[in-house]
Amino acid sequence: MLKALSRHLIGFLAGLAVCLAGQGAHAAPGDWVKGVTPAAAPKEPPSIALPVATELANPAPEAWARQDASQRLVYNVSRPTLTLMPGGPAADKTAPAVILVPGGGFQFLAMDNEGYEVAKRLAPLGVRVFILKYRTTPLPDGFDGFKAALAATFQRGEGAEARTRQAPYAIADAQAAVRAVRAHAREWGVDPQRVGVLGFSAGAMTVLGALQANAPDARPDFAGMIYGPTQSSVVPPNAPPLFAALAADDRFFRSQDLSLIQNWRASGASVEFHLYSAGGHGFASRPHGTTSDAWFDQYALWLKAMKLTR
Repeated sequence: MLKALSRHLIGFLAGLAVCLAGQGAHAAPGDWVKGVTPAAAPKEPPSIALPVATELANPAPEAWARQDASQRLVYNVSRPTLTLMPGGPAADKTAPAVILVPGGGFQFLAMDNEGYEVAKRLAPLGVRVFILKYRTTPLPDGFDGFKAALAATFQRGEGAEARTRQAPYAIADAQAAVRAVRAHAREWGVDPQRVGVLGFSAGAMTVLGALQANAPDARPDFAGMIYGPTQSSVVPPNAPPLFAALAADDRFFRSQDLSLIQNWRASGASVEFHLYSAGGHGFASRPHGTTSDAWFDQYALWLKAMKLTR
């Protein structure tokens, strides 16, 4: 699969590895890892399987865990799926689509914080909301292996090479999701020329990777990156409008410069960027009493300003 990626994208993944590997001190204490517990698989809305061009061996079954009472995580995702969330415009209306791409260091997907809870807020805006479950890093030894991997990543800053290997699979799954929404546009009541993506953390990295891969049939028409990378010299041709938000005290990305934002703007593409003074990492659906709590309202205003919603 890596051979199919551009040199620019490989460079992006290498930079991603350096970024995460160098954050061990900032990621501490990572005490939330200690509280992660196993969870039963919830009843999920119906989904469709996405096509896979390059297989990723993972003999472990998909499983769920709880970060706390309100946040569920899914790991060992071996088959990518796309879920059309309930709510949104009437079935006989044609609407823009937003594909949510949760984060989780490519080890898990934060399905509540960056998936279901965001979907509940998006649907009333008049968009069709989808959630992408992309493939995550194969982790052996069940829940114990998952918790050990969390500790390695979020307490000790390890695993950069594994994340670099996994990112292309996530990017391919995001591309497959965009293609699927366009292919089923009439069936799902979607305007195929208004298909967007909104990624969080590793999901934002996935969004950027898909944009930089520059596959025209899989390029979204608008994109959002929440607490994701802000440093890159690579802007794809005909770059879509971009919304990005980051807290200045984000433990993973605070050391990055804003070259991605500057280069996106210099290319002539539309970009809106919010740098909050505080808010940390992972503020998607969890208020912190900081200005980062306003990110969703500002994203909603951006959708309206871009004439994607009314």
